Amino acid sequence: MVAKKRLKKRSAQRNKVKQNIANNTQRSATTSATSQVQDLKTLQHELDDALKLINQYSSNHENSSGALMDQEGLNNTQSLLDRCAAIVNADSENKKPTLRIIHHFACSGGTLISKCLAAQPNVFLLSELHPTTRHGNDWSKADYTPRDVITQAFYSGIPQADKLAEEVFVENIIKTEMHTRRLGGTLVIRAHSHADYCMRVPQPDIDTVTRLLQPYFEIEQLVTVRNPIDSFASLRENRWVHFQPNTFEEYCQRLLKFLKAFKTSQIFYYEKFVSEPDRQIKKYTELLQLPMVEHAAEYIDVLKVSGDSGRSGLNISPRARKPISDEYKSEILQSKTFKMLCQQYDIEPLAE
Repeated sequence: MVAKKRLKKRSAQRNKVKQNIANNTQRSATTSATSQVQDLKTLQHELDDALKLINQYSSNHENSSGALMDQEGLNNTQSLLDRCAAIVNADSENKKPTLRIIHHFACSGGTLISKCLAAQPNVFLLSELHPTTRHGNDWSKADYTPRDVITQAFYSGIPQADKLAEEVFVENIIKTEMHTRRLGGTLVIRAHSHADYCMRVPQPDIDTVTRLLQPYFEIEQLVTVRNPIDSFASLRENRWVHFQPNTFEEYCQRLLKFLKAFKTSQIFYYEKFVSEPDRQIKKYTELLQLPMVEHAAEYIDVLKVSGDSGRSGLNISPRARKPISDEYKSEILQSKTFKMLCQQYDIEPLAE
């Protein structure tokens, strides 16, 4: 009798456990289903929001790029990921490419520095560019320039030739940069700053090459400076002073205006370059986002770069300053603008 009661009690307990398991399984399945529905609804809302953004972007950029395709085609044939990729590609195509420009005055070591940059892997340098300068030509006669349309335009007297020259210059740089980039190279422009700041023309607030190319490129600038005591002495020695008055003070005023257009982080010094060329070249390439190999300066003699009128050979090291006459020393010591240059930039003053 007692045994039957125990069996009956155990049977009731087992049935209760089974019922609890069944109830829990049903609740779990219900909860899981509800969670899945909620997840699907959340995903649907996110997809709807993404589609709205894409549709809004497409309507606002109907003419911006062929990468977006037409709206109906996107809705019917492309997945969401494809459409997102199309927008990313369109944005990438709309970004301005990067262009590197080097600036310096004549007789300041610019050619040597430019050669060291041109010697880096897949770097291509266009040297001493300026679209409208007449400097460097003998205008008493017409030179043979079969590839130079603008010089021929100047010779023939085409009206508004300077305006034409600027437009052709911009188009040429855009095409050349794109061509170089597509082939895996990097284009570097060496601006002919002398034409803007050391001629008998008003000095601009921003150099001509930068002014013309800035609307079309993200520009990385490198400016190199030599102590004006030495660069102006070389300018006089080469008879390249193309402004009046031919004084050290006038030269320093022009140099100061030139430098004010740039950030101090973009300005480097020739004296440091010749003292530690490898370290300075590394800084230049980092600033300009260029590739670099060590000892590239060993190959500079094989490069053809205009303006190569200064030092020759592969040895890059400091050289003694040329003797300074008493008259020139007096000019230097009396120059107020030179004192300003020494205060504002890393330029060594002349010991009295």
